Amino acid sequence: MQEGLSIETFRGDFDELERMAHASWRDEYGEASFPNFYRPAFLHFLTDRIPASRRDHLLAAYRNGEIVAFLANLPQRFHFHERTLEAVYSCLLVVHKDYLRQGIALDLIRAALELNQKHGYDLSLLTLEIGHRSTAMVGKLVAEGHRIERVRRSRVLVRILDLDRVDACEGLKGTERAAIRLIGAHRTPRPEPAVALRPYRPSDLDACHLLLDRYKDTVDLALAWDRESLGVELDFPGVSQTFVWERDGRILALLNAVIHEQMGRTVERYAWINHVAFPDLAPSEKRAFLRAWLLGIHELGCVATVDFGRRGWPAGPFYRSRFFPYPRAVDLVSWTFNRDVSVAGIPVVYEIQV
Repeated sequence: MQEGLSIETFRGDFDELERMAHASWRDEYGEASFPNFYRPAFLHFLTDRIPASRRDHLLAAYRNGEIVAFLANLPQRFHFHERTLEAVYSCLLVVHKDYLRQGIALDLIRAALELNQKHGYDLSLLTLEIGHRSTAMVGKLVAEGHRIERVRRSRVLVRILDLDRVDACEGLKGTERAAIRLIGAHRTPRPEPAVALRPYRPSDLDACHLLLDRYKDTVDLALAWDRESLGVELDFPGVSQTFVWERDGRILALLNAVIHEQMGRTVERYAWINHVAFPDLAPSEKRAFLRAWLLGIHELGCVATVDFGRRGWPAGPFYRSRFFPYPRAVDLVSWTFNRDVSVAGIPVVYEIQV
């Protein structure tokens, strides 16, 4: 550990973390846009559920009282081949731009490894954007012989809901605007009167839990929810928005998204799809449900929505709802501690996306 640097449990200085992370990400991304993962409301959404006995899972590095790095470890449970795995989702690693290449990130990772061993986790999952600094760092750890397994790669799908505002944020090329218009990926969806779409209510929790729990029967590695945590996941003011389709007193489908601030030339609201369940709908009903949902989030002020593939739900209805591939991809990797477990090469994983 470097002189004058302390690694400790995060002190809860959310505003300072957001400012530090924004400066660091702007330094890396330059003119390109990026989501504000460090908005305090979003961080509270992720971390308020962590039990008091595991608040040490939020790690930060401080120098002279100033936060210079951060790493979150979110407790998770997964269904895996008729057993339950105890896991953490390691995410949101960021280092102050003035302290890069000084080994602070590796110090944080080593501290996290000690915590993982202390709490007896089976694995730690990480999502790495291709070309991001953290991807290169993990590659070095693999070369050193650490047991880090690549689980699967996800491509990104995008649907535009307000092309002018997305253009103002992203600075699209003329060819990109023309291509989006050509495939109709900018059109506001038409109303779907046959779909009784409505916002999620707390009384829907048990029905939604049952729908999402069915992924354990179709996906090798699938989140295992407890009711309390799922209730927060599906409905957190200003962050998480869920719509359901109810017919004859039965919930047929749900779609949950996290509303992120996309930081570009302007700041816009993007809906990141987090959970989808419509297992019993016909293909035409799935498309109608998606179109109704797109109209719903457009009315909430979202200018675009993003989905990550290979998480358990079919991509076909999304393509037919004018989603299109975006030239970014992420790898899901696992730092697997349990020697009796391997999650390498699992093609589809039902998981959160951070």
